[in-house]
Amino acid sequence: MKKLRVAAIQMCSKRDRDSNLESASNLMRQAVKDGAELIALPENFSFIGSESEKIKMGEDYTHGPSVNFLKKFAMEHGVAIVGGSIPLKTSSRSKVTNTCIVFDTRGRAVGRYDKLHLFDVSLNDENTFRESKYIKPGNSAVTVELFGHIMGLSICYDLRFPELYRVLTSRGAEILFVPSAFTLLTGKDHWESLLRARAIENQSYVVAPAQYGRHSSGRISYGRTMIIDPWGQILSQCQDKEDFITCEIDFEFLGDIRKRLPCLKHIRKKVFVLD
Repeated sequence: MKKLRVAAIQMCSKRDRDSNLESASNLMRQAVKDGAELIALPENFSFIGSESEKIKMGEDYTHGPSVNFLKKFAMEHGVAIVGGSIPLKTSSRSKVTNTCIVFDTRGRAVGRYDKLHLFDVSLNDENTFRESKYIKPGNSAVTVELFGHIMGLSICYDLRFPELYRVLTSRGAEILFVPSAFTLLTGKDHWESLLRARAIENQSYVVAPAQYGRHSSGRISYGRTMIIDPWGQILSQCQDKEDFITCEIDFEFLGDIRKRLPCLKHIRKKVFVLD
């Protein structure tokens, strides 16, 4: 496949899972009508509340309201889905994972990524987060193959760790997904810069579906869902509303960039240990 039409969904999710799934479905259906073959959702698309509330919202990897919703939608519409993130149960009753599940066009789960880097920060008195208190981190980088191409998975805070994306690219990733719920405070200064940097340094497309606006938990997300090409140019971007964008991923263009400016071949692998 030389080209792939990808959609990125922007949401303002709240505590009501059913309402969030309905909103996601409406936007995804519009994306399908716009020709999307792969749809990417934002982090925590089916639920945003306090971190402690995620425990009771935890689902099983093979079933649950959000998991079943994604599986059914992929099957019915014949599209692949990068499922943002969902809280999944763990062996501990006090922690869940923050997990992105990828479904192919037949509704089969073909990949699972558990968020590696947890958001434990104190930006100011009003913006203190301790994700690790209720979230169990993953322990591996994950790529999946869809439509004959390799996709690299990450979630939100992972964006600040370029070594993850270098590993994903070393494994053949051509599209890097960054489903997010970036805070307003950090997003306005860092979101675009970090996304464009990851695209440029890895010569990859970056698809970043995001949460926006004020959530029922009181948290405010920055939004500005983007799709960026391997040259670092923003192909499309959402404004401040629930919406979606679609773009054509051109793998020939990506290959040409990597051929004309072969940075990835110039990595000193004996100095920097990569997979």
